[in-house]
Amino acid sequence: MALGLPINMVVLTIVGMVGLAAMMSFISDSEAAMPKPMHANINGSNRIILSGPPDNINLSVEVINSKDGTPVVRASVALTGMSAAAINVTDSRGSTVLRFNKSDIDLKAQEGYLKLTVRAAGFQEYENEFAVKIVR
Repeated sequence: MALGLPINMVVLTIVGMVGLAAMMSFISDSEAAMPKPMHANINGSNRIILSGPPDNINLSVEVINSKDGTPVVRASVALTGMSAAAINVTDSRGSTVLRFNKSDIDLKAQEGYLKLTVRAAGFQEYENEFAVKIVR
């Protein structure tokens, strides 16, 4: 009876170590499991003046892999804030256009900012709280 307990502990320890080794080899071999960093650039001006024409706003956004500069395809891009929202998906070049009207923006102060959020499978979420400046 006294001999049975140490043998069980040895067997369980060996089984546990084999399981741990299997998990470690899976994690270290799978670099694709780690989300990659990405970055989004707003092409053109990132400042919108509400008092001037035109009422339609079209902002071109490019999303790239931060490590190698390749485009991020099918990334969800959203520009939100001050009661306005524009959402679109990137194309094969990592580009998209976000469209909204100046009348959609509810600016209560002299200036404010719209937040840019980008999500894509296999990538870390990208956020910029001050992506676009809005002024009266």
